[in-house]
Amino acid sequence: MKAHLPSPTAKQPLTVKQQEVLRFLQKYTEEHGFPPTIKEIGDRFSFASTNAVTQYLLALERKGYIRRSTKGASRGIQILDFIPQPKPHHPPSTASYSTPAHTKALSSFPYHPYHQTHGVKNIIIVGEGIAQNPLSAFLSPRGQIRIDIEFFLPEPSSQEATEYSPPQLFAALVCDDAMRSDGLHEGDLVIAKQQFSASHNDIVVAIVRDTVLVRRYRILDTVHELSASADSYSPIPLSPDSHSIAIIGIVIGQMRRI
Repeated sequence: MKAHLPSPTAKQPLTVKQQEVLRFLQKYTEEHGFPPTIKEIGDRFSFASTNAVTQYLLALERKGYIRRSTKGASRGIQILDFIPQPKPHHPPSTASYSTPAHTKALSSFPYHPYHQTHGVKNIIIVGEGIAQNPLSAFLSPRGQIRIDIEFFLPEPSSQEATEYSPPQLFAALVCDDAMRSDGLHEGDLVIAKQQFSASHNDIVVAIVRDTVLVRRYRILDTVHELSASADSYSPIPLSPDSHSIAIIGIVIGQMRRI
């Protein structure tokens, strides 16, 4: 017989330690934009083994506070009934489009000094999400990929280095051939800097309803749209008050398996 998890409305009380673990999951997700790994949870609480972490996560899941991915994603933890509210740091650069008013408070995730983020790092591959909550794509990642950030972000000059704030990077899977004329094919990974606004002609990662797409953002007179380079794909009209479309990043590179 299969066990049935309680619904989010039927949450059971937590022990003190379980509450601490849940608060850590929430705080980490707000600060980084994605949940911690089992190792990071274990390090935070000095657990003797990863099995101890797993037992706490099982308890939180059984009591209706989280849902864990069954696909083996290292950061596959979804916190139920929880919408992160990261503090805005830098306002979006001057752009012709930004996400609707109901998502403007989501701004960009915290930045870090250059010397803490350069070099080889793991970045997440965003998963499924919904446009009404753009952060949802970051909370259920497909996995991670290891990249050399310096390859995608040029090192600042010595004068700029002290004030340089590199953006948070992520990867996204190209799910169709709409951008093949721009060299982006289905199955490629694009590397993007997290940003919830765009300028004319930027190639962006966007959530259209519940699908993550890669398209070019264009302004034609007063019409804003997400366009494809392949004629067989129709442009997607976009308006600032739309609740069904949200930009989550600007593409700065790509990777392809051969």
